[in-house]
Amino acid sequence: MPAAPNSSTNPRVIHSSTGGAPAVLEAAGLTKVYGAAGGSTHTALDTFDLRVGQGEFLGVMGPSGSGKSTLLNLLATIDTPTAGSVRVGGVDPAGMSAKQLALFRRRQLGFVFQEFNLLDTLTVRENILLPLVLDKVKLPEMNQRLKAVTERLGIGELLERRPFEISGGQQQRVAIARAIIPGPAVVLADELTGNLDSKSALDVMNTLQGLNDDGVTVVMVTHDPFAASFCKRIVFIKDGARFSEMTRGANRQTFFQQVLDSLSIMGGAKDDLQAARA
Repeated sequence: MPAAPNSSTNPRVIHSSTGGAPAVLEAAGLTKVYGAAGGSTHTALDTFDLRVGQGEFLGVMGPSGSGKSTLLNLLATIDTPTAGSVRVGGVDPAGMSAKQLALFRRRQLGFVFQEFNLLDTLTVRENILLPLVLDKVKLPEMNQRLKAVTERLGIGELLERRPFEISGGQQQRVAIARAIIPGPAVVLADELTGNLDSKSALDVMNTLQGLNDDGVTVVMVTHDPFAASFCKRIVFIKDGARFSEMTRGANRQTFFQQVLDSLSIMGGAKDDLQAARA
């Protein structure tokens, strides 16, 4: 279960209108405008609404410049919206101090990046345990969580190595382990297959799908139709607004083709339509 926010954050708990229970992740009227007052401005995201329920595997796709990265940064509380709100685990982090927000982010959000963002000066073990060390979790509990997550991801034999000594696919699984070990409300993934070959990408996506099958909530921004085909639901963005949405059926290959078709309809650039991976 995700760790509860520290009571010192004095969060506002806001319940979703769906079923009376808090959404795991929710955006309401989310808007982001870049540019100085009195000068030219650019609306990267325009009154965007999103609700992610417990156990969902949501993909976010769209052409370059559509607002995907802006949306992810706002959902991650890394950036602040011009208007609208974000709620994580039913909590609105608006108004938290920098210290409170860092604590909230570390406990409630897991991050997986294209570049892995592992520390080469630390072993795999130390990289995975870093969030728990920062949170001052007791050693027996750290070891228990480490054993569970590394066994689940099949990386137990890598613990004493350093990131530069293992493959890209292994590094991404280590990054996933670091993201999920605190028990966050949701894992946010940003182009996590972008630096991987086809086999490694398949391994990583199978790993992420397995975690989702076990109840981990995932929101993934991607250009890659192959990675997107593992999602249960995809929201397409164009020009900062919701363009369309689709839900996966039983056949992932059929869904993969539907994703390609949707991207073509949106007029995505060729670079956005990556080749299929078997």
